[in-house]
Amino acid sequence: MNRILKSALVRVCVTFTAAMALWCAAGLIFAGPVEGVVITLSLLAACLALVALQVLWFTEVVVRRAPYPARIAGFGLTALPALAAAAALGGWFPADNGGAWITFLAIYLITLAAITAGYTLYYRRTAGSFDAALARYREGRGQRG
Repeated sequence: MNRILKSALVRVCVTFTAAMALWCAAGLIFAGPVEGVVITLSLLAACLALVALQVLWFTEVVVRRAPYPARIAGFGLTALPALAAAAALGGWFPADNGGAWITFLAIYLITLAAITAGYTLYYRRTAGSFDAALARYREGRGQRG
């Protein structure tokens, strides 16, 4: 049942994302670059960029054998410029408002720290550590291959 629910949720997310992209494209065609469409498209671009960065930093597709803290640091350092670019292009807040940018940075850093701490606690309880879990994965993969 859990697998079915997960599959259904993934399908809902994919369908929603595709529908929003199509409706935003139609909005650009018929209404032009209005604020809501531009913000929605910039949020979609930010999501795509963050997923690409997750693949880069948290799989072995590009970065091989990096310790988990280095992966988190790499992701954190590259995700911030990607989000800042999406925020600037999407007009999430006034570009000339320094206070808004400082607040954006603070929210980003607090969120990154909270998510990192949460995952670290979770993995320490369930797998021992990220590096130990990755080593077990590699060991199991090497025995099958």
